[in-house]
Amino acid sequence: MANVIRRMAEGSSRLVERYLPDAFLFAILLTFVAYGLAFGAVEPRSDYLTHAENLIVDGWYGGFWGLLTFAMQMTLILMTGYALAQSAAVDRLLSRMAAVPSSERRAAALVPVVAAAASFVHWGLGLVVGAIFARKVAEQLRTVDFPIIVAGAYSGFIVWHGGLAGSIPLVLNSSAENGNFLLADGVLNSTISTGQTIFTVANLALFVVVGFVFLPLLFTLMYPENDEKKRPIDPGEFETATDGGTAAPTITTGSMTFAERIEHSRPLAWAIGLGGLLAIVGYFGRGIAEGTMPWNNLNLNIVNFTFLFLGLLLHGTPAAYIDAMKEAVENVWGIILQFPFYAGIMGIMSYAPEGSTSLATQIAQGMVQVSPEGTLPAVAFLTAGLVNVFVPSGGGEWAVVGETLVTAAQASGASVPRVAMAAAWGDAWTNMIQPFWAIPLLAISGLSVRDIMGYCVMVLLGSGLIIAVGITVLPM
Repeated sequence: MANVIRRMAEGSSRLVERYLPDAFLFAILLTFVAYGLAFGAVEPRSDYLTHAENLIVDGWYGGFWGLLTFAMQMTLILMTGYALAQSAAVDRLLSRMAAVPSSERRAAALVPVVAAAASFVHWGLGLVVGAIFARKVAEQLRTVDFPIIVAGAYSGFIVWHGGLAGSIPLVLNSSAENGNFLLADGVLNSTISTGQTIFTVANLALFVVVGFVFLPLLFTLMYPENDEKKRPIDPGEFETATDGGTAAPTITTGSMTFAERIEHSRPLAWAIGLGGLLAIVGYFGRGIAEGTMPWNNLNLNIVNFTFLFLGLLLHGTPAAYIDAMKEAVENVWGIILQFPFYAGIMGIMSYAPEGSTSLATQIAQGMVQVSPEGTLPAVAFLTAGLVNVFVPSGGGEWAVVGETLVTAAQASGASVPRVAMAAAWGDAWTNMIQPFWAIPLLAISGLSVRDIMGYCVMVLLGSGLIIAVGITVLPM
């Protein structure tokens, strides 16, 4: 059995390395595919030449800048998370954790577990922690196969949408004024609490089985048997890839200017760091007073805010934190370059002139219409997985397929929370073959998408049946 899985993983990795383009080129090719499908599927309200022009101007260009806020949030979470991990305290903690596995196979099993646990808390945390932990493991075990370790770090991300910061369950638990468009449009009569979605037997069981059983077992079995097939990396290459230039000379206290004393002031860093932490406590405290538990109050802004001020506090001085952020900034170019293209793809997928239906909605409606009775959760899982390839944003995808899936659940008597969580898991599932979310992790690791995606294909194939069956039959 182990030999079969190992050979399949090696074959998948070879195919991906040979035929999968760079992540940026993947986004460009996906743009052409989405445009062609939308041109043929979306009913034109004019002649075809005008239809083609409207699709590229209103759809593609109209959506091209739609992820600017999100891109900046992702840039900050990568930079602040990286800088936080570079602090002495967090660095020691991750190094101690990385020293726990006594063999390379055990390391391959541990990395996805750590990444899955962090992703369940918050998906942004999972991406940063997973990537940095993979690097720490490689520093401890110099001969470990680095691509498979990084693939394990990314694979832990598969559980994120069933976690505390899952977009779909948090939207369903929000008011109409706070983004619950189904409530605002009258599709739902009331909010759906996280007790009906995240904190159900089905969802928690899937998290444990996929994150803590399936992933470590799969990566143990896939790990290369021969040293000739391993691709270790010299930890010194990390410094070469991410250093911020020539290190600043050490300055003694007596030779410091007034400005330099401020830059190296510990009391100043502690004062602003503690001020930020007090703001965080106040933020969650107000939410609790208003009946919102902390896990329902997580978002990118509060995570970024926490990372920033905690990092400043742990680095000890403004100058040390500035140096860490200079090092971190070299990891964000992929986000800046590629996210606008994915926003354009989302614009194409959701483009619908008055009286027409968008491509994304047509895909969802078509999948629902052909679903046999009693299989709607599994169909919702597959539908969300398919749409996610083109719209790799949980909230953005739910905006275009949510009404179709919820209406179908209501009409068939299926559980709306079950169908919604099936869509959530489907959205996370095909991230294993969609490099959009791998961009931050690859930036930290210094690898390309071709290095890890072959192993992630194996995760996709192995987890698909587990999730589809589990979300259909397990008690909610």
